Amino acid sequence: MRATALLLCGGRATRMGGVDKPLQPFQGRPLVEHVLGRIAPQTAGRVLVSANRHLDEYRRLGHPVLEDTLPDFPGPLAGILAGLAVLDASEEDDAWLLVVSGDSPWLPEDLLVSLAGGLAPGQTAAMALGREAPGEPLRSQPLASLIHGRHRASLAAALHAGERRVEGWLSSLPLARVAFDRPGDAHAFANINDRSELERLERLERLR
Repeated sequence: MRATALLLCGGRATRMGGVDKPLQPFQGRPLVEHVLGRIAPQTAGRVLVSANRHLDEYRRLGHPVLEDTLPDFPGPLAGILAGLAVLDASEEDDAWLLVVSGDSPWLPEDLLVSLAGGLAPGQTAAMALGREAPGEPLRSQPLASLIHGRHRASLAAALHAGERRVEGWLSSLPLARVAFDRPGDAHAFANINDRSELERLERLERLR
């Protein structure tokens, strides 16, 4: 399977005072660098970054940076639309987009393989089910998804109709839900929503 990763870094981060979350330091490096280190090897280095601020800092990561083409920060679906547009331009019939959040530093190192392996015949999207902390129930993780490039028109129509929820749109597709429930996945989908979470997670030993 040929896939390109899309790191979503374009949000407003209102719960962190509007700072650019993926650029916040975490264990000595920006959060987004941890995400990139986990994800880029899975897609043979094919990575896109969705961002709307601090573009020069994101460009220093060495991958194309995509700004939203829609006004007023309509949310992560706008970033996904920009990523799907690049896949369309590539004219790759088998192109897939591996969508991840730019502030989840411990994503599974087999995220792509597992999502792809969970696809049944006819399914053209997959979403992770995972934990954000040990002992928590498995939850939908729409910002850890695999989406076929053919769904660009569907997403554009959904945005035009007012859809802003990633899971809401994904649920309209032929969607596989793939559980990540191994012992090593306990923190896999942890993300940073406020400064206290950032400080708490920074104290944890990095998962191996």
